[in-house]
Amino acid sequence: MVNNTVGSLERVPSGIKGLDSMMDGGFPKNSSIMIRGGTGTGKTLLCLQYLYNGAQEHDDAGVFISFAESIWALHEHGRRLGWDLEALEKKNKLTIIRYEPHEVMKVMEEGGGSIRDTVEAIGTKRLVIDSISAYEMLFEQHYKANESVLSLFEMLKGWNTTTLVTAETPIVPSNQGRERIGFLSDGIINMYYLRHGDRRVRALEIIKMRDTAHTDEVKKFTIDSKGIVVSGRLSNIEQY
Repeated sequence: MVNNTVGSLERVPSGIKGLDSMMDGGFPKNSSIMIRGGTGTGKTLLCLQYLYNGAQEHDDAGVFISFAESIWALHEHGRRLGWDLEALEKKNKLTIIRYEPHEVMKVMEEGGGSIRDTVEAIGTKRLVIDSISAYEMLFEQHYKANESVLSLFEMLKGWNTTTLVTAETPIVPSNQGRERIGFLSDGIINMYYLRHGDRRVRALEIIKMRDTAHTDEVKKFTIDSKGIVVSGRLSNIEQY
């Protein structure tokens, strides 16, 4: 695995144009990062791109655990962008697993069970969980949800993977919302799909990133034929 290093902290680059420069070259190695946003903001795409770039550019094996979309749908997302995810699976550089949220409770009781076995089998360096919101809904009480998610994050740290965890949280830059599990993560990236007049604008910002002098700007991004591209600063935020 090829990582950027800033000071003594190793970085795992996302490979997403314009994103790594916002956070000292990449995610802190072995960290767990929350990717938050509403429906259609691009969370799943960002995570797929992170795994695809890791396999293609750094020979990093990755695992995508989906609680929502089917494996077929994820393959289709990749095909539309020219990413042959099935070829990576055949090379053991990518594994996509579809779980019902309630199945994860059993996995947790087993200390990781089949997920841990898959992570270890292919030497996983990059992991995605999409999305934790579906898992949280299994719990009637907030503190039990927090307790279980905390256990999940602690388990992830023991696997030595750099993990992105998505959360379905409708937010806008002027109102961050109060995500219960945000404090459990090493970093938070918020993604927005904002209405401005008769159009919509995609944007993201880094709310926190452990041991990282990250930018505090809200950046616009587009989705082109190769995936997400982060561009310039989003001005006049108060208008959105």
